Amino acid sequence: MSKLVLYLAIMNRLILYTVIIGACFFISHIAINGTNQFIGRDMVKNISYKLPDNWEASSSDKQFRLLEVHLDTNEDFSLVVFNNIQGTADQNIDRWIGQFKKDASFDSTNIIITRDSLDSKYVTSIEMYGTYEIPRMGNNTAPVVVKSNYGLLGGVVEFPNSLYFIKAVGNDELIKVNSAFFEEFLYSIELN
Repeated sequence: MSKLVLYLAIMNRLILYTVIIGACFFISHIAINGTNQFIGRDMVKNISYKLPDNWEASSSDKQFRLLEVHLDTNEDFSLVVFNNIQGTADQNIDRWIGQFKKDASFDSTNIIITRDSLDSKYVTSIEMYGTYEIPRMGNNTAPVVVKSNYGLLGGVVEFPNSLYFIKAVGNDELIKVNSAFFEEFLYSIELN
């Protein structure tokens, strides 16, 4: 066997072993860390999600809140992902509807509720507009704050053993513009 053939045989083995070892490291990395970073998904606690480009998220240290989201433009829009709050999907949707004043701007026919059953989850969403009263979270001595021309996008993602509540509120024009992004975000939520 010539030196060239021997050299090529050794190089082929080195390349093959390098590829095998690299593949093993890659598979180990995915087994430990998951595939979320490769497919553009983020994680908080035990869920993963895909965030729209113009949204910025931070995990929350407030009770029951997992994630707080705002627009990168800092406009009047905020979204919160809750876990372990009381009530069913319907009870929370009724509570969200109750946060809107039943005044001249309120039109109950414009409340859009959608229910969708998927393989691994059940998704309920709501979209509505009007005069919004900011919840006082059990502090009845706090002043009542009312926002006109406001909107709400709400969602409940139900897995067999857990519920996640997603609520976005803000200026009604921003809510309308972000409605499709909200739906994509809502449906992207998966258990890890």
